[in-house]
Amino acid sequence: MSGVELGDAPSWIALALAAGAFVVSLKARGDSKRSASATVASSESAKEAVAEARKSADAAVRSASAAEQALALQHEEAEARRAAEEEARRPRVELGLLFHRGSLYHLVNQGSAPAVNLRLLTAIELRPPDLPASFTLEPGAVRGMMLVGSMTAPVPDYLEFVWDGQEEPVRLRVPPKI
Repeated sequence: MSGVELGDAPSWIALALAAGAFVVSLKARGDSKRSASATVASSESAKEAVAEARKSADAAVRSASAAEQALALQHEEAEARRAAEEEARRPRVELGLLFHRGSLYHLVNQGSAPAVNLRLLTAIELRPPDLPASFTLEPGAVRGMMLVGSMTAPVPDYLEFVWDGQEEPVRLRVPPKI
């Protein structure tokens, strides 16, 4: 007999086929592992993308909230500025007390509104006889008044006045005689 028998040929073919199948299964297993790893990596990337999207959405909400607050603040500032400008344009009384001569002083309304129901609050022992208890002083008007003092009742350093719309006393310094 020569070295190889025909009965062994199917065994050798089966062995070669089994070896080929083993190599193919190893390759398939490697591809499967790579595919699973890629799927896991893709899943992790998707999770990271979702987390980044949430962070971005939260930042957008915070940004929108900050923009709303800034807009509200701008509206408040504009309203305050408008109210201040309106208040500045409002006519007002601006009293002044000027020395004229001797014991004669001038009470002047240098403002743009009349001082209605103008009253002297300062208690003066020798009250000016030419000053009524209440009077109106128009804008630009001057009212003369005599302020006379004595050793026991000197002329006060200040006179306080109120009028309709001005309940807080306005203090005017009595100017020195020149």
